[in-house]
Amino acid sequence: MEEEWTVDASEALNISLVRPASSGIEKIASFKPRHTYAIFGEAERIFGHKGLKIDLQFDARDLRPNISISSAKKFTKVGDVEAVDVKHTMKDYLPGVAFQSGKEYEHALKNLPDTWTPPGTLTKTLEKNGEVYEIWQGSLSQPEIHQLIKRIQINVLFFIEGGSYIGVDEEGNDEPDSSLTRWTVFFVYKKTPNSKAEDKPQYTFQGFATTYNFWMFQQTTLPSSSVKEKASDAWELPEGDFSVTDFVHRMRISQFLILPPFQGKGIGAFLYNTMFEIAMNTSTTKEVTVEDPNEDFDLLRDLCDMKYLRRNVPEFANLTVNTEVPVPAKGGILRHNTQITPSLKETTSIGGIVDIVKLEDLRVKCKIAPRQFWRLVEMHLMSKLPDSVRPQADDEVEKPAPSKADRHAYTLWRLLLKQRLYRRNVSILGEFEITERIIKLNETVDNVEWEYARILERLESTPPAAAGESAAANGKRKLAGGPSTEDLPSKKTRIEDTEDK
Repeated sequence: MEEEWTVDASEALNISLVRPASSGIEKIASFKPRHTYAIFGEAERIFGHKGLKIDLQFDARDLRPNISISSAKKFTKVGDVEAVDVKHTMKDYLPGVAFQSGKEYEHALKNLPDTWTPPGTLTKTLEKNGEVYEIWQGSLSQPEIHQLIKRIQINVLFFIEGGSYIGVDEEGNDEPDSSLTRWTVFFVYKKTPNSKAEDKPQYTFQGFATTYNFWMFQQTTLPSSSVKEKASDAWELPEGDFSVTDFVHRMRISQFLILPPFQGKGIGAFLYNTMFEIAMNTSTTKEVTVEDPNEDFDLLRDLCDMKYLRRNVPEFANLTVNTEVPVPAKGGILRHNTQITPSLKETTSIGGIVDIVKLEDLRVKCKIAPRQFWRLVEMHLMSKLPDSVRPQADDEVEKPAPSKADRHAYTLWRLLLKQRLYRRNVSILGEFEITERIIKLNETVDNVEWEYARILERLESTPPAAAGESAAANGKRKLAGGPSTEDLPSKKTRIEDTEDK
């Protein structure tokens, strides 16, 4: 009986963007959620209905939501067993305005002024393939920005695994303005000119991203005139009223979502590059980080960052492995500065595999988080290896016979990669015996090699503006299906590579 009265939540739910038309309301795009477990439980099933239909609509302009629920037949309560009250369930995730009648909703859509524009400040415009896209930016403390986020962010639950709402506390109440001010929201809209009235273009929502500014501790340097004065050990934020742009911070990308119908058009890359450009042009932003990125977003980020560094940073573009570094026949010690010496006491005038000090200065200048930057360095260095030894995503690709010099360059590059992965996984590796430790580390290096080869293949064969958008990219997700390719599993685990109330 239970199976007879149970429906798949993802199949029952349909999401669409709409706009007013002479005949009522027309749908611009319709799509299904990727997952619904955050609302309807891990099984993503709804009990007590036959022919259940949940239609969730959003005005393509100001994102005003409306939900309608219908079913062919509803289960009659027997004892404590009753049908799920879908409307009551959805009230915890949608603003009150979403539960207006269809007639009221249609009236509200038609009453939105023809001169409406997205809230916030127009930040960037992109013209591509005859279409115009705009990014509008604002603070979550602005009522009109907060209103749009409240209306649309149920889609965070549908498309960002492990996603959660922003701007609210654990009880669901709005955070204080001092916290809301730290949130920046970026909306992407497609702008369609109106042939009859140039001042009344049509806007269609495409996606959005949010960032949060974390205060970043900076070691103070005393001026020479006050060397004898004791430095302050205080870590507190400045007192009184001040703008979030006035204090040194890390900008963390928290949410990043392009709606399914609009993916694969380069919109995600346009949005990410705009956010990164803003960070680069803001002196108080010292680093750009991402909260729990998924594989789709990682790929988008890798492609965009690599393209930026190769085009705009000559020191990075010209970077190669220092093949003058010798590898001792009986093994040596790879030091933190990437020099290789027979013992810890010895040093070499040849230098390291790469100049780690200069690269760190470059990383700080480019405002890229440490792990992301060193992955890009390793990836770029791998692309410069001779074809005879450069790892490929396709193992069947024919390669020329490697020379001794080619093999030496590959050995040095692999040692550099292995050093970082060892440090990243040192606590887990310590659980293994030495022989098994070596095997596990080499397996991880092999996995990362393949990952880099796959990314470089995309970079070299696909325009970076469109790559990496086959699915909803986002910045707030817990990895499903095991650890990332850089993480070794524990010894005890199985190995797997304004007012919407």
